[in-house]
Amino acid sequence: MIWFVIVLLASYLAFLYLYPIKWVKARRSKEFFEPPDFYVYSYEFHIHTQFSYDSLGKPEDIKMSMYSEDIDYAIITDHDTDAIKHFCDEQKMIAGVERKITDHKGKILGDLIEIDDLKVIAHPFKEKYRWKLSRDKDYLLEIINLKDALLENKFILFLYLLPTLITFPILKERSLSLLRKVINIEKYARAYLKEGWNNPVIGGLDHHVKIYIREVGMRFLFPHYRHSFMLMRNFLLSKEKIASVKELITAIKSNLTIISFIPKPSLVWKEGKKLFVQTPYDNSIVFVEGTQKNCFEGSCVSTELNDGVFVVYAYRYLLKVGRLYLGLKPMFITALEVGKDGDALA
Repeated sequence: MIWFVIVLLASYLAFLYLYPIKWVKARRSKEFFEPPDFYVYSYEFHIHTQFSYDSLGKPEDIKMSMYSEDIDYAIITDHDTDAIKHFCDEQKMIAGVERKITDHKGKILGDLIEIDDLKVIAHPFKEKYRWKLSRDKDYLLEIINLKDALLENKFILFLYLLPTLITFPILKERSLSLLRKVINIEKYARAYLKEGWNNPVIGGLDHHVKIYIREVGMRFLFPHYRHSFMLMRNFLLSKEKIASVKELITAIKSNLTIISFIPKPSLVWKEGKKLFVQTPYDNSIVFVEGTQKNCFEGSCVSTELNDGVFVVYAYRYLLKVGRLYLGLKPMFITALEVGKDGDALA
């Protein structure tokens, strides 16, 4: 009986570290290139506070979490209200509104988030909110919704949540990195392509604070904003320096956003029809999927692209055995369209 328990526990631990596993033929990239000059800004999107009917978080908690996680901007999108705007006095927190779009019979036609003239289609792959209106390319698409992605496979989430909770008192926030393995970025990349989207993409947290306890010397949030900020953030690659909220909104509409699952940015850019990718780690595998499919290994990747829509995403792996990559953790995902003129239509 004891041996059975030991074997079972060992198998469980092996699963935790070696899952997910991929068998792919990846070309090894040995080149190195300098990226062009970018201003890189981090921002969080799709956050709910006490002004939403289903959240208890306070504006000050977002500010504290932004500071601790080194986030430049936070876009707060409460349900049907922009009351948070009265607390956005530091030009770092931005007020938006999330609204369900319905027809005259009350049937949901989609979920839309508006921040001034920036519009984002939210929950596009969740059946309840599937977008049934025009796919205007001026709209951004929330290709990853962190809450949806974590809750989608509850069995896998449970397998990783248990050791996360056990190790949290010792490892603190480091233990949360295990939860990134639950996020299936490949699935969302392929859903984006299969459904024929060509909208610029963004990543949303959809963070709701469900438990809030505040006493003298005590502040407890569950889930904590800081923890969502650790798991996912957006990096905006801008050729121009951003000095105001209005400039940020304009830049999001016209520049590429990299949805990152690590605090270090990966860079994706184009020169003509040649795609370049640079990641912070050499043990990376980068996928380029669209009208052509490629897989590369290494921290610096380049490839020629045909015309069409592409999703670029990457994992960091723990171990490699031939073509077998084990212990994958998502690094980033983004999408772009290559036109006949060779430009990326962001």
